[in-house]
Amino acid sequence: MRKMVFGILVVALSVLFAVSGWAAETVKIRMAGQSPMEHQATKHQFEFKEAIEKQSGGRFEIKVYPANQLGDYTQVYEEVMRGTLEMALINIPSQFDQRLELTYVPYLVENYDQVKTFFAPDGFIVKTLGSIHEKLGVKLLGFNIEGLGGFATTVPVENAADPKAKKNVLLRVPPMDVFKLHADDLGYTTISVPYAELYTALQTGVAQGWSGGPPVLTYLSFRDVIKDYYQYNSHLESECWLINKKLWDSFSPEDQKMFMDVIAELQAKSTEIAQKDDTEYLDKMREAGIAVNTFSNEELAALADYTRETTWPRLRDRLTPEIMDELAKQYQ
Repeated sequence: MRKMVFGILVVALSVLFAVSGWAAETVKIRMAGQSPMEHQATKHQFEFKEAIEKQSGGRFEIKVYPANQLGDYTQVYEEVMRGTLEMALINIPSQFDQRLELTYVPYLVENYDQVKTFFAPDGFIVKTLGSIHEKLGVKLLGFNIEGLGGFATTVPVENAADPKAKKNVLLRVPPMDVFKLHADDLGYTTISVPYAELYTALQTGVAQGWSGGPPVLTYLSFRDVIKDYYQYNSHLESECWLINKKLWDSFSPEDQKMFMDVIAELQAKSTEIAQKDDTEYLDKMREAGIAVNTFSNEELAALADYTRETTWPRLRDRLTPEIMDELAKQYQ
């Protein structure tokens, strides 16, 4: 009799645990970030944490480490590959596969309507990058959009809207062909300076400008040393939501959908914020006495067409002809 009662009790408790979730093991996730606490990317990391923990009923426990606390983006990416770190929201390094520089190709987009179209989950760019990441043991979940980039300078640029004209500015570019070749093709003389030394380089004249940064970053970091800003919309500043692939594959389809749905919502939110911030911080630059130069839709289209005809072919060896040919088809 005792054995029967004990057996019934065990079964009852097992059912109770299963229904209540007591028996489910908590999945603990550490998520690295690169942005300061006040940055919108970090705020979105905490929104992600709150949403996942709430929707999962506490089955997932997420701890956010912003501001490069777990290392810079190159270190963090390798940790996510290896599974010694579960998640990250970071820029993408290319030391493990140079095709990942597709993220930084100039004029992937010209405006925010194209951002929404070309960075959709079923689009060529996302599918291609996702496939490359997966071969490295990483799952790409989505993007955090931060703004459309321009060039900031300490002297006015002559013939800024004419892509074929020689420019009078020594421009700092990141040490990647996708940035250097584009600036070269627009007529700029380029120099590579570590980002940590960029402010001093602009201050001392080692460089007379820098490329890539959206208005918010340019204003917050360099407004005291620049005189002019050119909203080329040349590069999309973004970060990627990443998770270790083995960990991802261990999730149920329902949990995978929960993660993807939350990040899709945050990606859409970040796009709206980025568009608003671009306008707001262009105004802030004007208020700070910086000469802000914008371009008409026709001028932007001409700059984009020139870049796709001139710079993109020079990236074929690095990013592969297959990727660049398929990329070109997206704009036909």
